Amino acid sequence: MSLYYEDQYVQLHLGDCRAIRGWTAANVLVTDPPYGTQVLGVGDVNHGGYGRRQNAARDSKHASKRPGVGREGYVIAGDMDTESRDLALELWGDRPALVFGSPRLPDPPGPWDDRLVWDKRRPGMNGGPWRYTHESIYARGFVRSSNSNFSVMTAFPADQSLHIHAKPVALMESLIECAPPGVIADPFAGSGSTLIAARNLGRRAIGVEVEEKYCELIVRRLSQQAFDFSELES
Repeated sequence: MSLYYEDQYVQLHLGDCRAIRGWTAANVLVTDPPYGTQVLGVGDVNHGGYGRRQNAARDSKHASKRPGVGREGYVIAGDMDTESRDLALELWGDRPALVFGSPRLPDPPGPWDDRLVWDKRRPGMNGGPWRYTHESIYARGFVRSSNSNFSVMTAFPADQSLHIHAKPVALMESLIECAPPGVIADPFAGSGSTLIAARNLGRRAIGVEVEEKYCELIVRRLSQQAFDFSELES
């Protein structure tokens, strides 16, 4: 069984989203998938990936052990290529979606109505001569709300001691506020910011995470969040 946690509004599955299909029954995709920036590396050393050279080290608490793959056998789960991301988007089809991506790689596959920029206000840990302070956001089927007249999203960085790609809950709330109605799906749940933001806005959400340590983190974060359930949508 893949179901790891469930309450009245959030359902979390442990496993690979390519094999777990319950999330595809949701209505709106909001996710931060592995970017596949490990493909920018040469041999077993990453010269251009987003934070992978530093975080693929043996002592990294963010790394996942994959024997014989990447530097010293450690890489970020699913980041060796874009296969996980691309198949998830293929499974989702052309329904409303919002997907984070790397400005160092081509756009995620699929039609996109809008391309936003998240200004993180601090340099990332990508290798190469430039350290980017931004990430790309691709969206389709989202609507403009009263506070969504922007092309650049600015939010303070998340606590990345939780996850190397943790997104601020406030940022995810701003994005989900522009989403059409229905259940939110996040097949790459990571530290759980999307699930928490959806719940905070009264939205039901389904998440999938391949790493059990992050499932544990998500459950802790959900249990620590004070929340008024009285205004949740049915």
